[in-house]
Amino acid sequence: MGIADRKRRDREALRQKVLDAARELYAEGGYDALTVRAIANRIEYSTTVIYSLFEDKDALLRALSDADFAVLTERLVAGDRPDAPPAQRILLLARNFTRFAVEHPEQYKLIFVNPVPPYSPEEAAAERGNPSQDAYAFARLAFRSLAETTPTLVEKDPDVLVQLFWGALHGLISLHVVMGDEPWVEWKPLDQLVSAAMHALLRGLGIKESALETPLAVAA
Repeated sequence: MGIADRKRRDREALRQKVLDAARELYAEGGYDALTVRAIANRIEYSTTVIYSLFEDKDALLRALSDADFAVLTERLVAGDRPDAPPAQRILLLARNFTRFAVEHPEQYKLIFVNPVPPYSPEEAAAERGNPSQDAYAFARLAFRSLAETTPTLVEKDPDVLVQLFWGALHGLISLHVVMGDEPWVEWKPLDQLVSAAMHALLRGLGIKESALETPLAVAA
């Protein structure tokens, strides 16, 4: 490995270290707790080093959000089965979305529970509307396919469909991620709740029971 390659590798490793520390601080105290100085103290580097990687705190947060959304989108795309019936693809989408939240709870919190301040699509690393980069666009494509191939569907707008789906999933996952240790509630397994919710949603939209006879298991 040449000197230039080694420098690029070291810079990327440092960048990841900064992002990991930022994610931890953001999870602990939100936007106000995350400062460049706090990150520098946590990783034992100077603030000058961090500013050499990110213009300011908001740029760092955008990079953090972009990185986590990229992991989510990659998980959804990689776990898809384009040859499966549309309703089964929706169940699979729910499973993969849930797996991401269970396996990466801090990333999930940063994206959906305590999100970073909004920024425009032009500032994002991903291309808005590209299903291979944009998780919403990928889910919307799956629901558009469902709408186009299901005459009995009572709602045809893919944006309405994906937002109903997203809202139901997010509600259940957020309860699990944020309040899963609450002793006053006898919590049911998340996979059971997600499966029941997705089946209820799809049946309520007009999907025949025969299309849901072999549900795909959701991650524990």
